[in-house]
Amino acid sequence: MTNPIRNNCGCLRFGTPEIQALRSQQARNFITLLMLSNGAPMFRMGDEFLHTQGGNNNPYNQDNDTSWLDWNRAKTHASMTQFFSKLIQFRKENVSIGRPGFWREDIQWFGVNSLDVDLSYDSHSFAYHLSGKGVGGKNLYVMINTYWEPLNFTVQIENKAWIRVIDTSLSVAQSIRLKGPNIKLKNAQYLVKPRSVVVLMEK
Repeated sequence: MTNPIRNNCGCLRFGTPEIQALRSQQARNFITLLMLSNGAPMFRMGDEFLHTQGGNNNPYNQDNDTSWLDWNRAKTHASMTQFFSKLIQFRKENVSIGRPGFWREDIQWFGVNSLDVDLSYDSHSFAYHLSGKGVGGKNLYVMINTYWEPLNFTVQIENKAWIRVIDTSLSVAQSIRLKGPNIKLKNAQYLVKPRSVVVLMEK
């Protein structure tokens, strides 16, 4: 029997708590990757509190609750809105990310445990190092695991003191930490949980 968690995050309308948690995590993955991109990030109003169209991908003529913005979700998903806000703050404070030009030689791509990134059609993971030296910013090391099993990444940049600022596998409230004590990376490896994104920043 097909595993719904593995393939489609379960039934669209009748999700279990496990499925709902996974959908929340996937939403954090998507917005994190968007905010880590060099281009201008764009998302729709309501994304910050998980607005849904109930699986309807063609609501242009739906003048009903399919397309209406449900503001009650702003209260029930307040922690997600806070995550969005912190992530936007993180992007603004790190000039390494959004730039007027391409990253070019400032970015290096890596595999899970290799200097070579796996670009095959069935690859589910990769990492990259973004240097902020040229723009006066912090260096970032990003690990992306879209696989449904945990993967132990080896950080390929040596002689750097890294702290973890984002891990989308954690609860919404703990996924991003911009204030207070950050989690120091004790060695050159980090276990990235299934379907999650981890961002390290040079201390």
